[in-house]
Amino acid sequence: RAFYDCNSLISITIPDSVTSIGVMAFSGCSSLTNITIPNGVTTIGNRAFNACDSLTSVYYKGTAEDRGSIVIVPQYNDFLTFATWYYYSETQPTTAGNYWHYDEDGNVAVWEV
Repeated sequence: RAFYDCNSLISITIPDSVTSIGVMAFSGCSSLTNITIPNGVTTIGNRAFNACDSLTSVYYKGTAEDRGSIVIVPQYNDFLTFATWYYYSETQPTTAGNYWHYDEDGNVAVWEV
């Protein structure tokens, strides 16, 4: 419940050192629209994103294949799984897909393919 019911939270970048997002970590964060998750995360706990109905974008620092190895407890994490997932790419991809990078100011930017 690290950020439980933190309604003012709009965006968050999880530090690269984090490997697990705990039970109800962001539950009730109804204003959370996007989150950046490091590729070292291996588990996302029960209700971690419960009632995060504004969550639309997940910027994942790994590949689509890496995402497949994350254990996401399905109970009340629908807003996370139904959000659009973007995968990190330092260079502009040549194939269609959901990719992102950091722009010159260090902000998250979606690659247009």
